[in-house]
Amino acid sequence: MKIIEDKVTVYPPHAICRADVRLIFSSVPSAWTEDIETVRLSAARSAPHTAYFRRYYRTFTIFSRGHTKEHTLHQVLMELAAVGFGVKFASWHRMQAKDVATLQKAVTPFLDELLPKLSQKKIWLDR
Repeated sequence: MKIIEDKVTVYPPHAICRADVRLIFSSVPSAWTEDIETVRLSAARSAPHTAYFRRYYRTFTIFSRGHTKEHTLHQVLMELAAVGFGVKFASWHRMQAKDVATLQKAVTPFLDELLPKLSQKKIWLDR
């Protein structure tokens, strides 16, 4: 799997780094990640979703700038679980209410396990 990290030179930085992405993807079930060829840490700040999988391009994009590590990890895990469970999305890529509880139950153990393991390095940028 290829990981692309867009360069960020101004505040805020990415909430997670490449090492965190590798840790997350190696810790979840392989069924959740088997269709993903490329992971991109996007420098964009105004995205409607924190994590988004494009099946046609086989690309998983993470928009983490301006978010906390916990929020980013939760959204990445929810999207990966949705991919793994084959969840069908409603309009505008929203998870249906009936699927949210199922995905939340599957994601919670990974969230508790991975959050303390994420990188704590400080990233210095221009303000």
